Amino acid sequence: MLSILLPSYQVDLTELVKHLLDQARVLAIPFELIIMDDATPVESVRQCNQLLAQEPEVTYLQQSENQGRSKIRNQLVETAQYPCLLIMDCDAGMVDDQYLARYWNYRESHPELPSRYVISGGLCYREEKPAKDKLLRWKYGVEREVRTAAERNEHPYRSFTPFNIFTTKETFLDNGFDESFTAYGYEDTLWGYQLRQKEIPMIHIDNPLYHDGLDTNEAFLAKTRQAVENLYRLMQEERVPDEFRQDSRLLRTYRNFQQKGLLPICRWYYKMFRQTMEASLKHAPSLKLLDSYKLFYLAFMSC
Repeated sequence: MLSILLPSYQVDLTELVKHLLDQARVLAIPFELIIMDDATPVESVRQCNQLLAQEPEVTYLQQSENQGRSKIRNQLVETAQYPCLLIMDCDAGMVDDQYLARYWNYRESHPELPSRYVISGGLCYREEKPAKDKLLRWKYGVEREVRTAAERNEHPYRSFTPFNIFTTKETFLDNGFDESFTAYGYEDTLWGYQLRQKEIPMIHIDNPLYHDGLDTNEAFLAKTRQAVENLYRLMQEERVPDEFRQDSRLLRTYRNFQQKGLLPICRWYYKMFRQTMEASLKHAPSLKLLDSYKLFYLAFMSC
């Protein structure tokens, strides 16, 4: 009755899959675990994950070319044989041994759930600080992403991330991830607001996973720029949901600066001080500076 779906890219899944298999077997329900590798370039990582298919419940699928974050999730859903789906990111870590049981027990204790819904468990970060070259991503996650279920339920679609969700295969009928997004940034935001428009319930519970795959400061800045580029593309295509315009701090600030005629100054500042800002963010991470960096880059993109 449960399909556990793991998109994989450059991560050894041995420990995570062991925990998932142990917990799923305790539930004593029919289940499968599908790993779909998105063309990982490191042969040793692929080989480790291929060995996991020796377990009877595990299927390993190898992509010859990189599909991107959206398409590979859609393909996993299409491959799943059971109606209930658990979708996780491959760089997740278990907090305890009750992770699957919490989701399953919530489903069993809420028979009023419709056939289409999403339950989000949230995410958390290790308490110990990482090395300095990964501190920016950790700080952003701890201060901006970690929220209790009560906090996330105040604005359920705004707080959405597909990092850790329990849903149904029917939810994806006419509601797949936008496959035109092949790189990092806003594909999950767009999907969340798509569910909101179709009045598909988004329920948050306290069932987090550790986000262990911390990018280096340099890699996170590159992903940040990619996300801003995706956002600018949505703006150009007039595909930004009205609700998101109100919810997004970046878009609210951008609009305020636009109305005051300050965007040219932001563009100039980005052109003149990009390297200085990036150097500062890499060596002394500041979320306020990161917010400014995103605003200045969005203004630069729009010139």
